[in-house]
Amino acid sequence: MKSKNISAVHSNNFDFIRIIAALAVLYSHHFALTAQMEPSFFGLHSLGGAAVLVFFVVSGYLVTASWYNDPNIFRFAWRRALRIWPALTLVVACTAFILGPIVTSLPLQDYFTHRATYDYFHILRMNIVFVLPGVFENNPYPLGVNGSLWTIPLEVRCYIVLAALGLFGLLKNKYIFLGSIVAYMIWFTLKSSADIYQKIHYAREFSAFFLAGAGLFALKEHWQKKPRVVLALCIIIATILWSIGWRYMAAWVFVPYAIIFFGTSNTRIINQFGRWGDPSYGIYLIAYPIQQTVIKYLWPSWGFWETMAISALITVCLAYLSWNYIEKWFLKFKPKRKK
Repeated sequence: MKSKNISAVHSNNFDFIRIIAALAVLYSHHFALTAQMEPSFFGLHSLGGAAVLVFFVVSGYLVTASWYNDPNIFRFAWRRALRIWPALTLVVACTAFILGPIVTSLPLQDYFTHRATYDYFHILRMNIVFVLPGVFENNPYPLGVNGSLWTIPLEVRCYIVLAALGLFGLLKNKYIFLGSIVAYMIWFTLKSSADIYQKIHYAREFSAFFLAGAGLFALKEHWQKKPRVVLALCIIIATILWSIGWRYMAAWVFVPYAIIFFGTSNTRIINQFGRWGDPSYGIYLIAYPIQQTVIKYLWPSWGFWETMAISALITVCLAYLSWNYIEKWFLKFKPKRKK
């Protein structure tokens, strides 16, 4: 597949999708963080859970596009590392060494000599740690410092799987690649489907949605000929699956295509959401500790909507700073494709 087939920056709706998904995660988390009952999203996931599925679909599509554009394992890995670790490192360090000392209930000497303060950096090894000593221990949702980060290792795992498929040549032939996706979905359905086992296996489900996005990129030359017809077929199949009780499989059939169909569209105004940068990753990384901090000092004197609005405003501002002064700067070091 030639690079000219890959969607150009600001000629699609992907920035809009990512920003809305990141804000949906913030909104969803605010229920748990204020000890409120959250309504489910079509009886399947929380709104935040559904938003994470959207992230995995978009990531699967765009990261696969990156591989086909430049199928070099080292440049691929370096690009992914530059996207994941700089902002994550900044957030982890600021949380442990700036926010933590401000909000901890421990004396500062105890905080800085506590082993758990430094164990928090295990996050950078994709070993997620949820607590810092004395931090947010009296919040309605106690001790949770950043409950969003647990999906990052799952995302990285998907990158590794995709790179392995490429390394072994399984991406060269799109039909072999699609056969691999079908094989995974059969295994996933038989071993982990929530429709059968009544329990969500998040790592495997997120991987299924990532692979759906990847498969849609591999098939783009086909479905883009009649995208609305394919959308109608997805709706029909998903409706049938939903009607017979296979609701999660119905979501897998409909959601990825609907997201990519809309994402690859070029809608006026919506396609300008990335004009000032892409704050979605920053929003996702930063929101949770900001929400916990706002809740710590303002809840319950200030209600659900007020604390959420303040959290969102602070988060979005910090996320744009992260994009413009950290993420975008590091992305300058992305390796260029060798001709």
